Amino acid sequence: MRKITLLLACLALTGLSAQAAEKPASIKLCTDNLESFPWLVNGRDGLNIIHLKQVGQKLGIKVEISPVPWVRCLDDMRQGTVDGAFASSFKQDRLAMGFYPGASDKPDTAKYLMMSGYSLYRLKGNNVSYDGKTISNLTTAVGAQQGYSIIEQLKTMGVRVDDGTRGADDNLRKLVAGRLQVVALQTQEGDNSIAQSEFNGKVEKISPPLVEKPYFLMLSKQFYGKYTEFSNEIWDAVVSVRDSPEYKKTVSSFK
Repeated sequence: MRKITLLLACLALTGLSAQAAEKPASIKLCTDNLESFPWLVNGRDGLNIIHLKQVGQKLGIKVEISPVPWVRCLDDMRQGTVDGAFASSFKQDRLAMGFYPGASDKPDTAKYLMMSGYSLYRLKGNNVSYDGKTISNLTTAVGAQQGYSIIEQLKTMGVRVDDGTRGADDNLRKLVAGRLQVVALQTQEGDNSIAQSEFNGKVEKISPPLVEKPYFLMLSKQFYGKYTEFSNEIWDAVVSVRDSPEYKKTVSSFK
């Protein structure tokens, strides 16, 4: 009986040790190195960084964040050199790069990191329009940022896309220079770029928006495979922080 008791005690201790090992001391994440107000802001923490640091505090782990070009960020996650990438909208081809919340062929949409979207912007006085389905009076390509998910949507609409520029402001400069009639930008970033720059009074947003959709924290397949239970805890914590009064107050007062 004593031997059985000792054996059970040893097994219990082994289980506790394995359980402890399933929680890493830190998680390495990457994100785009271009500003996307208010989510990513040059020189200070944007809302995404604030959000994920609070997730780390809630779970008792250190969150390490590296800003890199977005295409490289996704590839780093695919290779497992980082544990995750944000903020990623859903694209079918990204399922080969990592896991969305739920780790299936479709993300658990309740566990989004943020809600955002894209809108079209034109020079004031230009007659390009959008009715929610079709872009009319268009004779040039539509400007879009390299590697961004809106490119695929624009192509399915049958328009040419100029995605040779990475920055929102650089795309707006092409617009003002007359090289493009219209550009597609993330709405909050586009609005902010126009309100606080040389484009104010020259460029206007076209309604309705091209799309509104959720964006997620993706985790690498390597990280999820090693820390499956904890990965789900991370995605649950994203929701918990996102819906907390403290974070909502930060969002409402962020400038």
